[in-house]
Amino acid sequence: MKKAIFLNFLFIPYYFCLCAQINNDYRTNGNNGNWTNTSIWEVYNGTAWVAATNYPGQITGTNNISIEGNSEVTINTIIPNSFNSLSITSGKLLIGDDATLNTLLITLYNNGLIEWITNNTDLALPMNAVIIISGGNLVEETPCNATKTLTIGTTVYASCNGGGGGVDIDFSDINNNGGTLNALPTSNAPLCLGQPLSLFANPSGAGSSGASYSWSGSGPNEYSFNSTLENPTDTTISTIGTYTFTITITDSFSNSNSNTLNIIVNEIPNSPQSQGNQTVCSGTTATLNATVGSSETVDWYDAIIGGALLLANNTNFTTSVSGSYYAETRNTNSGCTSSNRTEIILYNKSCTVITNRRITYRVRQ
Repeated sequence: MKKAIFLNFLFIPYYFCLCAQINNDYRTNGNNGNWTNTSIWEVYNGTAWVAATNYPGQITGTNNISIEGNSEVTINTIIPNSFNSLSITSGKLLIGDDATLNTLLITLYNNGLIEWITNNTDLALPMNAVIIISGGNLVEETPCNATKTLTIGTTVYASCNGGGGGVDIDFSDINNNGGTLNALPTSNAPLCLGQPLSLFANPSGAGSSGASYSWSGSGPNEYSFNSTLENPTDTTISTIGTYTFTITITDSFSNSNSNTLNIIVNEIPNSPQSQGNQTVCSGTTATLNATVGSSETVDWYDAIIGGALLLANNTNFTTSVSGSYYAETRNTNSGCTSSNRTEIILYNKSCTVITNRRITYRVRQ
């Protein structure tokens, strides 16, 4: 088998979605042919789909590629430049000889197929690349043998029948498990300072069952984090700022997949400043007022902790009922709330009413 050749590839996060077209997207036009044949491609120029003058990946700047409309595209070479993603819907990517695609994401949608049509052929993808099975599949039809291989990174990840060279994953494993090994980390971020951080590996794909996990993290003030749990929690973050966490998932065959996410830790706003308690005659309304900073608002409660929300998103609270009211600051961008609430009290006083024929006086007792 020919040795797979990898070009320098910048790792960037990917997202599993069907997105609207953007400039320099490519799609097949219904014709069959070799990937490097420009006559089978259309390119989106920012306004409309037009005939391509370069094949996708020939020059830098290719974004997303789609094989559709029952087109069959044969690939048998190294595509020199990276691109965002490859989607195959009701079409085929045919592996005719050793080939390299520099993309981190291939998705096989309804009836989308990848088929190795020649023995002793390899499809090579960069480290951390993922194939997602979403209605399509890798073709397993005979002759299915160990010389038809998929390489991710520098090692053979799978062969058609799972045999040869110590390869244990076959194409059926990939099809039945929704794709290749994949970790797509998420968290409960954005966080407010003092809130525990929860991380989730979200493993999927062939080999993910029984896989091992390795988390690493870094951030402000020489923050460092490590864990071998699938879904760890950290309560030690003590500084606002941006933190970076990387998860590496490794299956029992030593295949691995890594992905990174950034989380933001926001500051806790100060408690509201009371504009003073108020005293009014019984039955008379009064407006309690609290002031907060820029991009902040006030939520009013009936208790210093917990309690019922009386009014949201207003620095003023109008009532005629005497008692204590509690103002809490909330940052309208981050959603973070003040650690403490500010008590503001409304007092009711009995008042004596003095009336003459023209004027009524209410005298506070």
